[in-house]
Amino acid sequence: MSLAKPFGSTTPWAEPTWYTGRPSPYYTDSHRKLRDHLRRWVDDSFASGSEEWEAAGAVPPELYQKCADAGLLVPIAAGKTIPPDWTRHGGIIAGIPAADWDGFHDFILWDELTRGGNIANLFIGLVVGAPPLRYFGSDFLKGEVLPEVLSGQKRICLAITEPAAGSDVRNITTTAEKTADGKHYIVNGEKKWITNGMFSDYFMTAVRTGGPGAAGISMLLIPRSAGIRTRKIDIGAGSLSATTYVIFEDVRVPCEYLVGEEGMGFMYTMTNFNHERLWIAFQALRGCRASMMDAMEWAQKREAFGQTLISQPVVRWKFGNMARKVEALHAWTEQVVYELGQLDDLEAARVLGGVTALLKVEAGIVSQYVSNETVKIFGGLGLTKTGQGARVEAFSRAVKGFIVPGGSEDVLIDLGVREALKLSRQQAKVQSKM
Repeated sequence: MSLAKPFGSTTPWAEPTWYTGRPSPYYTDSHRKLRDHLRRWVDDSFASGSEEWEAAGAVPPELYQKCADAGLLVPIAAGKTIPPDWTRHGGIIAGIPAADWDGFHDFILWDELTRGGNIANLFIGLVVGAPPLRYFGSDFLKGEVLPEVLSGQKRICLAITEPAAGSDVRNITTTAEKTADGKHYIVNGEKKWITNGMFSDYFMTAVRTGGPGAAGISMLLIPRSAGIRTRKIDIGAGSLSATTYVIFEDVRVPCEYLVGEEGMGFMYTMTNFNHERLWIAFQALRGCRASMMDAMEWAQKREAFGQTLISQPVVRWKFGNMARKVEALHAWTEQVVYELGQLDDLEAARVLGGVTALLKVEAGIVSQYVSNETVKIFGGLGLTKTGQGARVEAFSRAVKGFIVPGGSEDVLIDLGVREALKLSRQQAKVQSKM
């Protein structure tokens, strides 16, 4: 077998190994078709806009509908599989059949979108807000909301975190109390760090309908209505993500907008985390590769002390260490994508919850390492928002967004160990019965 034709940049480690023509067991012609189409589409549509959006403090809202028309929203909302009936509300980019779509298409989608800059910030709410509706929403709720969301007419976000309850989801305090006639919930409380909340029409919200702890939590899809106030939270990492503080004050929500069953909200939230954490790893990997590519190209032409930077052993040492960390993270990510594709959703949540938690932690650690090293290679240019070091500077700000959202590093490391111990005990019981 000979190598396939390379795709994209030939700079070392700028692209995943299968882009360079090396063999892989995971990718088919369908994946290559999506990759090729997205690379052209993103370059033509958005890659040059990031600096302007940063300066304006927002992505132009009309671009969202452009993305919907191009067939991005359906696969973004769906993740690793696409329900065939969803294509009634919007197409799939590159014309990939819904039946063919898998977790590796999802990986490629985010890899290429992230390469295009801050366009990915438009879709965070959809990524994390739509899955609970898909998996647990009633037929009424899906019929009412999905057509608007998948066609780009309206937007959705996930509202879980509170000022006093971040990773500790069990202790949220936002309440939803039924009216005397049993027809509405009255919602009161506050949510914080809600990505895309400023421009969302629906809030997929964790609320307390019962007593303390996880068993008292339910999930409501709350339409923007009287009693909801939103204000933007300015942050350094992901400044275009419209991070929002949300206040619910006596908001009336029809009981038909309950997602699934009362008391199951915590489970729905935990199930949702698998894809969110994997999605963070997708973005981190492309950010690392883009920074390494720019740093390598700079190191081959920048001269210091009478020779190019890449001629100096200490600089090559930096690249070698970045490469081994990034390629290891990529291989682990592909393995998890494959495993998620072989398991049904509930089994994947049970078996891979701790694994995706640790993968997300590793993505943050590797990103921070690559960011630090590439900034040092660029020197002063690595601190500049324009010019050759612009992507390295932008990545250095984005890294915190891979470490905190989706569960903070310390909490997820502990979760990964606890889940591994729990699975170990379960496996031991199975073995003892054989």
